[in-house]
Amino acid sequence: MLGASAEGDLRVGREQKRIRAAVESALHRDQIELDVRPAATTADLLDGITKFRPHVVHFSGHSNDDLIVFEDEADEPHEGVIVTALAFARAISATDDPPLLVLLNSCRSAAQIDDLVARVVPFAIGMADSIEDADAINYAAQFYAAVANGQSIISSHLSGQAALELAGLESADLPTLAWAPDVDPSATILVSPEG
Repeated sequence: MLGASAEGDLRVGREQKRIRAAVESALHRDQIELDVRPAATTADLLDGITKFRPHVVHFSGHSNDDLIVFEDEADEPHEGVIVTALAFARAISATDDPPLLVLLNSCRSAAQIDDLVARVVPFAIGMADSIEDADAINYAAQFYAAVANGQSIISSHLSGQAALELAGLESADLPTLAWAPDVDPSATILVSPEG
């Protein structure tokens, strides 16, 4: 889990806490190991990909159609380090064991997911437009709760969307799932009792 809010305007720590709590209360919690990197830099991205070798890369922070903003090694609020979508995809693929899913829990990131699926991972999730911080947190917590309960990727995605709608939030259609043509999101389960 990579969280970046260089300007200090997002609650990435809150999101990481909610995801951890959702996973820890799930059926298959013992099958999941979280590598949480708040104030994530580009070095954290590369280190996590090559050392931790995650099945899922989760980014929460700022983005748009073709860039993602990481933090710099600075203690005070700053503008952040802008990374192009292409550079991010190349970093994700810079391992012998690429992840299965990238979740970009950041504004207007859905524009990047088709390229991620075409180049790097079988599954990617992004936001179709700007999303409120609380809505992004609610979606992510429910998505990972469903994943950790042994649900398929599509069911977990739909569960996250349903959580937003049930809470009366208007952002339920913003989380967008893309997948490669040779995979089935209804048959792909990331966490199961068999491990």
